[in-house]
Amino acid sequence: MTSNAARNPLAGIGSRDPIIQIDDLKVWFANRDGILRAVDGVSFDLQRGETLGLVGESGCGKSVTAMTMLQLIPSPPSVIAGGSICYNGADLLQFDEKRMRKIRGNEISMIFQDPMTSLNPVLTVGEQIAETAVLHRKLGRRAARELAVEMLHRVNIPEPERRADEYPHQFSGGMRQRAMIAAALVCNPKVLIADEPTTALDVTIQAQIIELMLDLKREFDTSIIMITHDLGVVAETCARVVVMYAGRKVEEAAGGELFAAPLHPYTQGLLSATPRLETAPGTRRADRPRLVEIPGMVPTLKGELKGCCFAPRCHKATAICRESAPTLEDRGNGHIVSCFNCGGA
Repeated sequence: MTSNAARNPLAGIGSRDPIIQIDDLKVWFANRDGILRAVDGVSFDLQRGETLGLVGESGCGKSVTAMTMLQLIPSPPSVIAGGSICYNGADLLQFDEKRMRKIRGNEISMIFQDPMTSLNPVLTVGEQIAETAVLHRKLGRRAARELAVEMLHRVNIPEPERRADEYPHQFSGGMRQRAMIAAALVCNPKVLIADEPTTALDVTIQAQIIELMLDLKREFDTSIIMITHDLGVVAETCARVVVMYAGRKVEEAAGGELFAAPLHPYTQGLLSATPRLETAPGTRRADRPRLVEIPGMVPTLKGELKGCCFAPRCHKATAICRESAPTLEDRGNGHIVSCFNCGGA
């Protein structure tokens, strides 16, 4: 295993105290068409008490990275082709299923994209929250139910005593997401992985869910990995951001710096494609700037990608970009980027 300083130029800066260390992780999928390199050499740390944003287009490897932390991807078809995921110094990839069951939902919890498909339709919401407490905290059924009702109250679900006996289909989308958060936090986990926690919710409910997660983070001192396409959510909640593309990390920086001065053309493209409401008073509709789209599509990830993975879509690409893959370099203040022609617009 490479040293922490060699793997990540941010190592040793300030009072860094990583609870999760992902080092050169490679997750591949085998099918009839060959090998798909869903995650191809990703490295980053999660600090204690930190909210880390993991962003990028669909298919860039965000969710695969997160689910691999908890060994939730079946093998086969997946193969861990290399790397490690250390939690408090122990490599989770070396844990057997029995040890992982003690970690999942207890020390590391996950909120999935669609709560309707993640919640069991034949069990009440209260039973599903209590189940985790019975398994990990060794509570009796009555005490576990009381804790489930308390957690529903904490996530601002009205009439928690009554709603605990209802089924997922009787909850609205926002309430199901709140119930998922309650289930994820019932054991006071050290790490919470939130995979698109505000998907398909209206903006008012999105704001409430984000505010709730941050309040509970402060209460339980939980470290959060926020996986999302919504850069507005990232700007509001994340101290540090990792940008992924085609299974690789292409940029990492403090949240404020990334939004103020993105270096990688892909990150610049994501920010340029973000809708903005502010316009000068009196601006005609025809004079308003159009959103800038990133041309092309994410590559298929079949086989080994030659050169820079973003080169086919990049307006700055040169011959070297198509022939050689750039390495990750620290451009100052822990702003890491993988690009031969970074900087500027």
